[in-house]
Amino acid sequence: MKTKATQASIHNLLAKVWNKGGLVWGMLALVLAATPALAVDGVDLPGRDYARFPAPSARSCRLSCGGERACQAYTWVKPGFQGPTGICYLKSAEPAIVKNPCCDSGPRRFIEPRDMTLESRIDRPGSDYLNFATDGGSHDWDQCKQACADDATCGSWTYVRRGVQGPQGRCWLKRGVARPVADENTVSGVKYRRPSQRIDPG
Repeated sequence: MKTKATQASIHNLLAKVWNKGGLVWGMLALVLAATPALAVDGVDLPGRDYARFPAPSARSCRLSCGGERACQAYTWVKPGFQGPTGICYLKSAEPAIVKNPCCDSGPRRFIEPRDMTLESRIDRPGSDYLNFATDGGSHDWDQCKQACADDATCGSWTYVRRGVQGPQGRCWLKRGVARPVADENTVSGVKYRRPSQRIDPG
C-alpha cells in the first residue's frame, strides 16, 4: 500500500510534468513501475474505445484491461461525471493524453502479471461456464484462483462466500473478463493475458 508520503511525491512529480506543458508516458515509467496499482489521476485518454461499462473503481478498470489482449490503454471516469457510477473505457490503442480531472487513466504496457491481485468485495457476474463448491478451507478463494489459472478457458473468476449460495463457498469460472460489480459477499480475480501487438498512438 502506498504511504501518504509516496502519494504526495507522485502527485508532486505529476504536477511538475504538467507544468512543463504535457504528460509523456515515458516520463512516468519509473513511477508506474514502482507503484503498480497506480492509475494516473487527472488524465483522460479520449477515443479508441472498444468497450464501455460501469466499474466501481479505477483498479477494477485497470484489471479488466490487464485481462484482455485487445486492451492497450484504459480510462476510468469518476462517479458524477457521466452518471452516478464510475465508467470504464478500454482502448484499442493509446490515444493522445488530455489533462482532465474527470478521469484516471493508464497504458497497458505498465500492467504486469504481478499487478493482477484479488478484488475483495467485487463480483464479476456472467460469462460462467463452470461452478463448484469449495472445501471450506481458510482461503476458499485460493481454490477458485488456482482453478482459473489451470484452465485455459478461464479469463476471470468469482468466489461467493460461505452461507450465501449454500453452506460452502462457491467458485464461478468465467469465459473472458466479466465486468465488475461491487458485492460484499464476493472475491474476484482476472487472469493476466499478454497483450496483442501494441498499436502506437495516433
